[in-house]
Amino acid sequence: MQSILCIDIPVQMISCTDTDGKITPLKFRFRDKTGELVSVTIDQVLSSAQQGNRVGASFSCSARVYGAPKTFRLWYNYFAHEWRLSRLEV
Repeated sequence: MQSILCIDIPVQMISCTDTDGKITPLKFRFRDKTGELVSVTIDQVLSSAQQGNRVGASFSCSARVYGAPKTFRLWYNYFAHEWRLSRLEV
C-alpha cells in the first residue's frame, strides 16, 4: 500500500521554458531532514496544470529518489518565482 507524504519544502530547480511559456521541470535538489543536499533528475512529467491558473503551475512527476522510483508533485509559484516539492508518494 502506497501512502502520500504531504510536504512543502523549497527546491532548487533546473527547468526549460519554451517560446510559448510552457515550463518543463528537468532536475531539482533539496535539503532533506538531515541537511543533506539531494539531487533528483526527473524521468517523466506525468501531468501538468499550467493553463487557467494565474497563481502557479503544478506538475506530477516521476524519478528515482534515494535510489527508489517515486511519484511526486512540484509546484511553481509565478509571483514568488519559487519551486516547492508538495507531495511525495512513499
